[in-house]
Order: sequence, then C-alpha cells, then structure tokens
Amino acid sequence: MLSFVFFVLGLIHLNWSIGGTFGFAESLPTKETGERVLNLKKFDSVVVGLGLMSFSFFYLLKVGYINLNLSDRLVYQFSFEITVIKHPFSPSTSIEKETVT
Repeated sequence: MLSFVFFVLGLIHLNWSIGGTFGFAESLPTKETGERVLNLKKFDSVVVGLGLMSFSFFYLLKVGYINLNLSDRLVYQFSFEITVIKHPFSPSTSIEKETVT
C-alpha cells in the first residue's frame, strides 16, 4: 500500500513537471493574503517525483515483489537515507515567522 501511495504521488509530481495542474494550486502553501510561499520550478517537481517513485521501488523490493540480488548493506543504507530526508520547511528549521505584538 505504501508503495502504491509513493508511486501515485510520484506520478502527480511528474505530471506537474510537464504542465499538469491537477491539485497543484491546492498543494502549495500560501499566506493569508493568497500569495504563494513557494514558487517551485518544473525541475523541482521532477526531482521530487523521481524520488517518490524510487521510494515506491524500494518498498516493492523490501517486501519481495521485485527480486534483485542487492547487498543487505545497500538496502539498509537506502532505508536509512529515506528516514533522514528532511524537508526545508519542517518545524525544526528556521523559516520566516511572523511575530505578534
């Protein structure tokens, strides 16, 4: 199931990279004035889409639907890489914050 979710999200991002608009406006954060906080490029969508699809492939590999003779160390390393990916706007990073006075 997780693999399917990653695959579909990857397809949506790749769709955006070729000009698709399905869910694009709703997915980008905006300020209260309606101004976009992020202005992403098509290349950004390609990178995220391919990353999500590689996660999908990895989980299919982990559960045994895809059988490749990869070393356990390589599989472990990739699973570790997935867990340490950090979004630049996660709460623990410094972003522009409005102060209330």
